[in-house]
Amino acid sequence: MPLRVDPGIYASGKVPTEWTPVRSGTFKFPVRNRKLLGYLRTLLPGRWSKVIRQGTTGEVHYFEHESGQVAGVKFI
Repeated sequence: MPLRVDPGIYASGKVPTEWTPVRSGTFKFPVRNRKLLGYLRTLLPGRWSKVIRQGTTGEVHYFEHESGQVAGVKFI
């Protein structure tokens, strides 16, 4: 599963520009799948987390690096 690293969720091209996050709608979890975490660390070494952000018209699921860069953005 090739993932690409983007500077932000809007830069990935998968999140509509009119989408905005709702207040208190962000959930962050540690990446527990060791194989996936190892792959993410080959893209960018460091700390990664799984993020779910609820918004006005849907949810965005992605992996976030400690630098703020994202990978695997999905708009649901």
